[in-house]
Amino acid sequence: MPLNLNAKWLVITALLLASLGLTGCSELLFRQTCVGLTKDMRYCLAPLPHDFAPATDKPLTQPRIQPATESTTKPAIMASQQTDSNTGVSSPQSFSQKVSIKVGKESHELLTQLELEGERMTLVGLAPLGQALFTLVYDGNTLSSEQSVLLGDNFKAEYLMAMMQLIYWPEQSIRAHLEGGHLVTGLCDAAGDSLVNTSSCRQIYSQDTLISKSALQTHVVQIRYQQNVGDALWQAHISLTMPQAKFELEIEPI
Repeated sequence: MPLNLNAKWLVITALLLASLGLTGCSELLFRQTCVGLTKDMRYCLAPLPHDFAPATDKPLTQPRIQPATESTTKPAIMASQQTDSNTGVSSPQSFSQKVSIKVGKESHELLTQLELEGERMTLVGLAPLGQALFTLVYDGNTLSSEQSVLLGDNFKAEYLMAMMQLIYWPEQSIRAHLEGGHLVTGLCDAAGDSLVNTSSCRQIYSQDTLISKSALQTHVVQIRYQQNVGDALWQAHISLTMPQAKFELEIEPI
């Protein structure tokens, strides 16, 4: 159920307060900027693209796949250098979201605030009852986090930041920072015939799929965008699944 205006501002205010510093017992951690998606695949956080404007991304139509000749290591590094030569967003942007995470049989819900300014990406997490959980700050080179000790050492907030980039970053940037995999984009199989609602997909496959002749290859990551025609990407309801890891992520804009 959508939040009313007063409730929305209360949520945003709480998230902003949490971003200034966690209350109670917390610890400052320096995180790895690359996260593993499978044994042979990883995604490394990308700097904020120049003139970053994901809200104006064109709707996805026909599936597009990165040619095998462009998926080798050297071209990817060159693309990364070209893409990131002028980093930073032109004006501050801020987005509030309700996030649901399911790993196996365990489910968790939290509120997040994603802030983009200059070359800095900040992700703040808040429990449904208002407790500050974590604050992640990525400046394009290093990733630091302050998080509640109640989350324990096994909680890796950098994975959530990486998922946010896989969801919202431009395709060229993702391909330049994805190692051991390739990205395919297009309309989802079951939703491409709707004129009212569109459902676009991003799917990440392992490099083995490039040379495999099997039609039964499964994706490592699938991201489904459910939005009305004409809506901005940030207004979409997001569903991200990683079947092999039994991981599901749902994002609902606030």
